[in-house]
Amino acid sequence: MKKPVVVYIAGERQHAGKTVSSLGIISALCKVVAPKDIGYFKPVGQEMVTLPSGERIDKDVRIVQEFTELDMPNLGLLSPVRVGDGVTRDYLACDHPGKRTEAYEKAIVQTMEHLSNKRLIIAEGTGHPGVGAVVGLSNARVSNLLHAKILYLVGGGIGKPLDELEVDLSYFSHKKSRVAGILFNKVLPNKTDMMKSVLSEPAINRIFPEWDPSLKIFGYMPQVQYLNNPSMQLVSGSFKTCQRMNEQNIERWQKPCRQVNVVSQGSESFIAKEHLKARDIAVLGAGSHCRLQRIIDFDRALEGDNLGGIILNCANDNMPDEKALAMVRESGIPTLIVPDDAGAVDQTCYKCFVNTKLQLYDRQKHEAIEQLFAEHFDAERFVRTIGL
Repeated sequence: MKKPVVVYIAGERQHAGKTVSSLGIISALCKVVAPKDIGYFKPVGQEMVTLPSGERIDKDVRIVQEFTELDMPNLGLLSPVRVGDGVTRDYLACDHPGKRTEAYEKAIVQTMEHLSNKRLIIAEGTGHPGVGAVVGLSNARVSNLLHAKILYLVGGGIGKPLDELEVDLSYFSHKKSRVAGILFNKVLPNKTDMMKSVLSEPAINRIFPEWDPSLKIFGYMPQVQYLNNPSMQLVSGSFKTCQRMNEQNIERWQKPCRQVNVVSQGSESFIAKEHLKARDIAVLGAGSHCRLQRIIDFDRALEGDNLGGIILNCANDNMPDEKALAMVRESGIPTLIVPDDAGAVDQTCYKCFVNTKLQLYDRQKHEAIEQLFAEHFDAERFVRTIGL
């Protein structure tokens, strides 16, 4: 039996879009390859979820199962190495780390044997190319173990992606990994044509001539509005302590938000329509009735969309009072009540926005991913390049 083609999705950093790209590529390839002939797994995972059976697996494996038609009956086997809390510390403290790495590699090979009946396997990497090296399993090492062809994701722009390519392609070259091509990701829509003309395939190969075969470019993927933004439901999970109100409106809780807007203006100067937009998260003190009412009125006046949510900060036993709570309940707006001050709230939300990953309820985001890759990913050339 012919061995399956293995494509390894690597990126220049964490949250570079590896899971989104895995989903988009799978969607695009399912038009030319039967889903039953495509396999997926996450060789080394860091963020875990718990299955109904109690088994802990990488979150991205569960996401791919949810949003694709791939045959994925044994999720545990598709997440062979799980580097959760304490694993690297235990690895560095153990007497025989090499044997532990061998065990990890054996688990990855076992997964490959499980998927040996596939024509194509998508293996999703973790973090930047060197991540995992602490346990002997950098992305370069794993791609070599799989005899994979790497699809490298890099961000938009001109100078920054070239700087990142210089570092990471040198690393892959040093490790004798095979990089098949590049996918420019999260490109500003109004900069896409400029990028195509300046960072063309001939230009890339003039800058990085050492690759044989030469590097291919498979697309310039424009940013999609709200694709990388969190919902109020996701934001709420970022706070150690919070009270949620109006949870019955699930659709609004799960809708991606635009940005966080800390309402710092006083009651006399705060005009909601001048400081807020649809899908914003408004942060204000828990004791402010006047500004809260103006925010609620702004939400009611919006046409075709809504405010993302409200976070009432500096909450205590006396704030928000019954009047404010009644206002919030009547509004129906997703609301969090937290004891943190405005600065801490802003910092917590910022981390959530920067680290947003797909959730199982993000069906509209997945539809946007499918459309994005149908329009901007060169699937036919990709198939030819990887030898499928």
